[in-house]
Amino acid sequence: MESKMSVVYTVGPIKRHQVDKAYRLIEAAGCHFDLQAWREFCAGKVAGERPASEIERIVTAENPLGYIAGICIMHPVQNAKYGRMLDVPVFIVTSAGDTRGAANALLEYFMAVAGENSCGFIRVAALDPADWRRSITTSPREDRGILIPVQYP
Repeated sequence: MESKMSVVYTVGPIKRHQVDKAYRLIEAAGCHFDLQAWREFCAGKVAGERPASEIERIVTAENPLGYIAGICIMHPVQNAKYGRMLDVPVFIVTSAGDTRGAANALLEYFMAVAGENSCGFIRVAALDPADWRRSITTSPREDRGILIPVQYP
């Protein structure tokens, strides 16, 4: 018999108290940031310190115990082939027992943000950890990642 875990995640822009916790996921994924560089990258992107319409967002999925189970970086872009899309160059999920739940919570959030920004697609890039930092300022290669059509209610 298989049991299903029912965990509700709080998903939204990174908060100041989550910056160091989220770094553990960034570090585990092999991204080339030290803690100070990560803090500097997050500075000014913390929830409440910038308008909600901010172009680039760092988003976390936090479980009820306060552990960060997922983190992503996303921003709307204009794509020559697909039009306006939500680009997600960083998508890291880790959970001891509910990876699918954390990933689905983030994907639901992506759908809502894509809808708010009139995006027809979400592209979750498949990047090497060594080059993800560069990709948040430039669009990832067209042949990398997963393209998800946005479903409007």
